[in-house]
Amino acid sequence: MANGSMVAVLSDIHIGNDENTCWYQRSVHEPYLLDALNWIADNASMLQEVILLGDLVDTWTYAPSVTPPTMAEIVAANPNVLGSSGALANVVKAVPKVTYLLGNHDGTLTSADIAALQGSVGQIEMVEPVHVLTGSTGARTVFSHGHYWTMFNAPDPNSPWNTLPVGHFVTRAFSYMMAKQLAGTNKTVADFPNMGYPNGIDILAFIEHLLPNFSPDIPSLLLNYVSGVSGMSDSEPITLPDGKTKTTIAEARTTYANLFTEWETKDGTQNAGRAALADSSGVWLAWFAQRLAIQQGADLCVMGHTHTPVGGLGVSSITYYNSGFECASGPDMSKSPPALFTFTLVDLDQPAAEIFSVTPGSEPDIATVPALPSAVIQPPSAADMSCFVRILNKSAQPLTLTGTPAASHGYWVVPPPQTIPAGGRGDGWLQDYVGAKGSAGTFSYQGAGDFSVSCPTGVVQNTVSGAGGNFIARSAGGAWSFKGNFPAWGHPLQVIFTVGG
Repeated sequence: MANGSMVAVLSDIHIGNDENTCWYQRSVHEPYLLDALNWIADNASMLQEVILLGDLVDTWTYAPSVTPPTMAEIVAANPNVLGSSGALANVVKAVPKVTYLLGNHDGTLTSADIAALQGSVGQIEMVEPVHVLTGSTGARTVFSHGHYWTMFNAPDPNSPWNTLPVGHFVTRAFSYMMAKQLAGTNKTVADFPNMGYPNGIDILAFIEHLLPNFSPDIPSLLLNYVSGVSGMSDSEPITLPDGKTKTTIAEARTTYANLFTEWETKDGTQNAGRAALADSSGVWLAWFAQRLAIQQGADLCVMGHTHTPVGGLGVSSITYYNSGFECASGPDMSKSPPALFTFTLVDLDQPAAEIFSVTPGSEPDIATVPALPSAVIQPPSAADMSCFVRILNKSAQPLTLTGTPAASHGYWVVPPPQTIPAGGRGDGWLQDYVGAKGSAGTFSYQGAGDFSVSCPTGVVQNTVSGAGGNFIARSAGGAWSFKGNFPAWGHPLQVIFTVGG
């Protein structure tokens, strides 16, 4: 990995004010975080940027009666990390750029909150939820927290509470339950197993509970489930992060009643189902990570949010990494296999990523850890009969799409782009529907003619045509073919067309 081409990514730290319901507890997690930040500052010469990939701080993990803290209060409670002489300030001084994009647990931070953080640690640049960096080789990496593609935690434009999603109320109910359990003790949530996960409760257990009596009003069923598990009544007042507004689970149930239908309308029933499952584990987010990367013309996508490290995709035209999280409970870090404190290094030029774990001590151990790849199609045993296409425009003129890409079988998740500039590239993804037909599609570019690909099931062979035969292809992640050839069998199918040159 080349000096100066590297980016360090820290995601899902969840620093709070040390309330006993906060997942991040200074006594447990600060040694890990200090060692990670000190290592980053010591290795600043190889870094061009540090990305705080969402949920740096937390305004959700508080009992309903508690007013969530402001950034100034969180900074004051964590001087060794967030103070003016703290570890993050040292990173800001050492690295050319530190950027911060918001997650779900810190998504309602105000400009005053950001100013308080910057006033303490120095210049941190706020960036868009989808942050794209290009290496010197032209390779592109897209970074995003990941919650925008999860039904229960994506910012909700219809929410009357500053886009707060239904997941906020799930977490507040979890905190209500834990506050009751911790009352009169000197313990925190970090003393208990299975803590520090995106929703507080096991979303997969809820989905399993839901399946026998499925209803499109999933948010109401979720809130009913959460109320039952936590013992929190529908009328319990919930103080929201602005410190002024109060609401209840009953009001939230009404507010989010049409959430599943809204996701169906904008992204189809199948993807709405994926989004409902995407909070349960990192594997379900992989489909959306692949789509985002292809939409952005990127080779690598790095996310957080699900608190599950992921290192790669089974067979894909892109690579996906999930950075994991940095607030596992003490018992979870001691179990086998342990829940690790992790961060990610990305080489923009390759592009490639490695996940590192931290073991604190007088001589802390910062070591790479193997992170399992994820399958885009779930369950992994299901066949992926997709076609991935890439068009390299080596001509002197831009390519302009003629008409709309068609699919005789399957559908274009990401159609080839409308325009591919001279010297540029365009990517597309044609996916099959569930069933026995696979995928087949066509598209045309002015000046380059017609293109077609197919990846059928059964006894029919793959097909590829276009660019005057100037293409290479492979299937099932195998070796690339010679120019003008393609594998007759295997899936998914990847094709790189070259126009001109």
